[in-house]
Amino acid sequence: MALLYKPRLTTNVKIRLLGVDATKPQRILLPPIALAAGDLNGFRATLTRIHQLSPGKHSEAVRRDGHRLAFLSYAATAAAGKATTTGTNSSSVNVQAQLENGAGAYNMNISLGTPPLDFPVIVDTGSDLIWAQCAPCTRCFPRPTPAPVLQPARSSTFSRFPCNGSFCQYLPTSFRPRTCNATAPGCAYNYTYGSGYTAGYLATETLTVGDGTFPKVAFGCSTENGVDNSSGLVGLGRGPLSLVSQLAVGRFSYCLRSDMADGGVSPILFGSLAKLTEGSSVQSTPLLKNHFLLRSTHYYVNLTGIAVGSTELPVTASTFGFTQTGLGGGTIVDSGTTLTYLAKDGYAMVKQAFLSQMANATTTASGAPYDLDLCFKVSGGKAVRVPRLALRFAGGAKYDVPVQNYFAGVEADSQGRVTVACLLVLPATDNLSISIGNLMQMDMHLLYDIDGGMFSFGPADCAKL
Repeated sequence: MALLYKPRLTTNVKIRLLGVDATKPQRILLPPIALAAGDLNGFRATLTRIHQLSPGKHSEAVRRDGHRLAFLSYAATAAAGKATTTGTNSSSVNVQAQLENGAGAYNMNISLGTPPLDFPVIVDTGSDLIWAQCAPCTRCFPRPTPAPVLQPARSSTFSRFPCNGSFCQYLPTSFRPRTCNATAPGCAYNYTYGSGYTAGYLATETLTVGDGTFPKVAFGCSTENGVDNSSGLVGLGRGPLSLVSQLAVGRFSYCLRSDMADGGVSPILFGSLAKLTEGSSVQSTPLLKNHFLLRSTHYYVNLTGIAVGSTELPVTASTFGFTQTGLGGGTIVDSGTTLTYLAKDGYAMVKQAFLSQMANATTTASGAPYDLDLCFKVSGGKAVRVPRLALRFAGGAKYDVPVQNYFAGVEADSQGRVTVACLLVLPATDNLSISIGNLMQMDMHLLYDIDGGMFSFGPADCAKL
């Protein structure tokens, strides 16, 4: 199979609601917040790439992914009240991953308040809390310029949450205030880490998304932000604080385009619009819950096998599954991770299979400047033949991964010809979650059926969805 190198970009989101009746009350997920979420016809968004993963940029993606994987593991244990903190590093992994990974995720344009103020925010399947920067903001993100800052005193629909309110209890214990009294400023949160932080308090506000307006949406009013990246974040996880939970959206899907035609616009769909065309190419596998960490809101799947070329690797149930303690392992489908990361033992099998089947290709030094592990020299921009990669999941689902989703050029000469190509899969650090990143998701329609407890996927022409 000849190598097909296509540049990778992250995306920017603009959203449009279809047929939403915001006057009809729906199920209440966060008492006492009553949200109107007309999910009868669903709604859709467009994803527009804004960052290109071109040759020379892979090292940056690996660095961001390292923080991201640490966040996914920390957030899972924090949700169960089992995360440990030391000194000023309390909750450090969570914030650093969410903020620094903005360049590797997607942005969505939302509005908050009455009158509404527009915010471009990170969209994240690996977290739940919705937050945006608020005044008085002692340190806010300077970009985009001018940086949007919500003025609570100027909004007629803004309301703080008390620190003894029910919503505050949905925060992991390490993120919420340790004490609550009559003089407390509300349900405060303060995430601190070595090179930055974000802090604020929880509130409700009117959220406008496209043509839909939703009252009393719970969000974090962030008054301090120590990392230059984004003006906010919207979580799409399975927890009660996420956008999909608060709007009673039981399913969503997206399809990331790998081509650059028409600006590379990709769709994301919510509610009844989120569905795959039935056929033999559609594959489904159950979404898992970590029984040791019941409050974890990540989208886990059971990765049961891997084939490289015609070789089925000797994968066992424990290779990619949860650890015995449940505090590590597990395979997460994640929009915010760029590359794909496997448990060390499983990755070692994959690497050896590629080396064996690409014996005629010349390997080159790994690590810097690409920070990838398995790389090959490319002569004169000629195509490199690489074996097929297939992932198997519980329930018989199989994903035949397009070659450009796991193998690509990372260095080019002055004429733009690829000179080094690498495997875009890496070993995960001990105790960190295994993640199927967004590069491996390209040109596939992925459906997260939260209510049905299933994850489905199939090849698609994303431009036609």
